[in-house]
Amino acid sequence: MAEATDFIGRVRERVETAEERRRRETARQPVAARYTVLVTRDGAMAEELLFDRPPTLADLVARAGAGAFLLGIGVTEALAQVAAE
Repeated sequence: MAEATDFIGRVRERVETAEERRRRETARQPVAARYTVLVTRDGAMAEELLFDRPPTLADLVARAGAGAFLLGIGVTEALAQVAAE
């Protein structure tokens, strides 16, 4: 934690061990996520599109087409794998 501006952060910097700091930094690493977008083109059939990163509007138009309707967006996070002690 570089230059904590809050009181709790400054206290933690003084008392935490290297192991605790390593664990906290490991926990902050981004979790692999999968973004699911549900679209329909004809109102009867739904199609699920998968993305590895949050899709932009351009990504959605490129994959689903300009005439598609967005039905829903979901995020599925994979569990973070922490090394066993």
